[in-house]
Amino acid sequence: MSNDPNTSPSGLYAFAECEAVDMQNGGVLLIDKFSDAQLMVGGPVAASMPLCRVFRTLEQHAQVLTASIPELAGQQADVMKVLNMLKDAGLMTTAESVCDRLNAEVPPPLDLPPTRVFAITCDRPAAVKRLLESMLRAGNLSRHEALFLIDDSRDPANAEQNREAVEEFNLTCPRNMLYFGATESAQFMAELIAQQPAEEEAIRFLIDQDRWAGEKTYGRARNLTLLLSVGCRAIVMDDDVICAAVESPHKKPGLQFGQLEREADFYLDQQDMLARTTRAEFDPLTQHASCLGLSMGQAIAKLADGQPVKPTDLAGANSAYLSLWSADSPVMVTQSGAMGDPGTPGTEWILTLDPASSKRLTEFSGGIEGALASRTYWLGQPRPTFTKMSVISQVSGLDNTHLLPPYFPVFRGEDYLFGAMTEFLHPHAAVLEYDWNVPHLPLEPRHGNPNPPPQSGRGKININKYVTDHTAYQAGVSAETRLQALAALAAKLSEMSDRDLISLFRREVAYWQAADLSRLARFLNDGSIRAPLWQQWLQESLDTIAAATQVPARVADMSSLPDGMSEGQALNALRELCAGYAASLSSWQEIRAAAGECSRQALGQAIKGSR
Repeated sequence: MSNDPNTSPSGLYAFAECEAVDMQNGGVLLIDKFSDAQLMVGGPVAASMPLCRVFRTLEQHAQVLTASIPELAGQQADVMKVLNMLKDAGLMTTAESVCDRLNAEVPPPLDLPPTRVFAITCDRPAAVKRLLESMLRAGNLSRHEALFLIDDSRDPANAEQNREAVEEFNLTCPRNMLYFGATESAQFMAELIAQQPAEEEAIRFLIDQDRWAGEKTYGRARNLTLLLSVGCRAIVMDDDVICAAVESPHKKPGLQFGQLEREADFYLDQQDMLARTTRAEFDPLTQHASCLGLSMGQAIAKLADGQPVKPTDLAGANSAYLSLWSADSPVMVTQSGAMGDPGTPGTEWILTLDPASSKRLTEFSGGIEGALASRTYWLGQPRPTFTKMSVISQVSGLDNTHLLPPYFPVFRGEDYLFGAMTEFLHPHAAVLEYDWNVPHLPLEPRHGNPNPPPQSGRGKININKYVTDHTAYQAGVSAETRLQALAALAAKLSEMSDRDLISLFRREVAYWQAADLSRLARFLNDGSIRAPLWQQWLQESLDTIAAATQVPARVADMSSLPDGMSEGQALNALRELCAGYAASLSSWQEIRAAAGECSRQALGQAIKGSR
């Protein structure tokens, strides 16, 4: 066996994370960010290397390059020479070197910070009652330092029913749940303002229910969970879940790493789902807490029963993520999959899933139309997955001993933006998605469209990408420094001219269009035989998006804008929101510190009395 550190015994390599400097002579100097390795290459070689960021054999890399770049077709031997040259220069990371970092010795976990459990609701008392009953059945509630119901209901009758449900719950629960409705929220806000009067506007922006009257305040309720759990680990549940765990129906051994899409399976209805899935023997709250707040090394040891990460575990993983992780990286967020309703407005996304999920869709007994309409799915991972950015999860764990960012208080997408901002503050931290799921069963009817229109290619942007594009991945920069950079990023948006905001919007729409076109083209060119409806939707979506690229994107294309709002009004509203959020981000450390003191004082007696 070779002792050359540049040679991988497993044969798995990925292109190292490099700075590419154009030498203005036709050459590009590749400079490894994490070692002293560097190499001068031609411009086309440098441009092709991002295709090699996934751990594969050199032969597999050559196949990808020759298949993806028309100029390299039939030149496998020449491509192999270049890849070996890069390997010998130390610019192809070996899977073994990553395993060495992840498997480095770490101390055993000591006593972890306490957990506080939060259920979030808004005008759904029947769902709250069902959730609380399931929590009692799950048991183990005395393990947690505190239980909260964060009630964002606007209807006083619903709020009263929720308060009564908590009182009934407390009659039999060994740990009292604390009801936190409009009155409690207003009192808490007043105490924060009394402690930090200079930050009143920032505090109101984040948690004042009256300020956002008439708006969907998903993030406001989540900000309360952050402020009530400073210094603790928080486990946050939506109100329309069941506090139970369901095993992945496609469970596989081992671990996986990277930003992997959740897989899916499809069911005719809830009865079909229950018949084809298995209830786990643990409760989801305890299981979320099992790895939340550990280091990656500690979590890997727990999840893999002490077995180290093997090079083969990294096959297909993205080196860009793995380059940032070590055994000491904190597991800052945990999430789990969903069993039941996907929680998305539409269901057309099932037509562009990963190969395994697409195969299940092809074989689904209800047909494509039935799958689109049923809204009864498994969405999750087949094995525990370490990733960089958190996404939508009806039950999430947050290690709030670290400086986490506040949620944007209104509108949808607050969870994805929070994930991007958490990565901005902690680029070397990890998110762990468990290989089990929580039933997500809304009581109100939700219907899928069995014949969805093609994608339009208009009005879609990814604000999370804007945040991650500005993330500094250099080690050693504190979260506090990064938080002020995040505030400055929001402030810059609040000060941009109309023309600059429109140009930025058009660029982000174009990036989204490019990603959609690439994805659709892969499906249309993969040789699969699909149902006519499915194939037609793919082709019409591609054609429609391609046509949309020929027309300047307009802010008015965004479906989320209120009826009658002009472009100028929309841009002014954006600037106002960004200014408010920038001020809140800038003041967040002070607000958070004050909240920690307020919550300790308010909860001390209540927690003591419930023991």
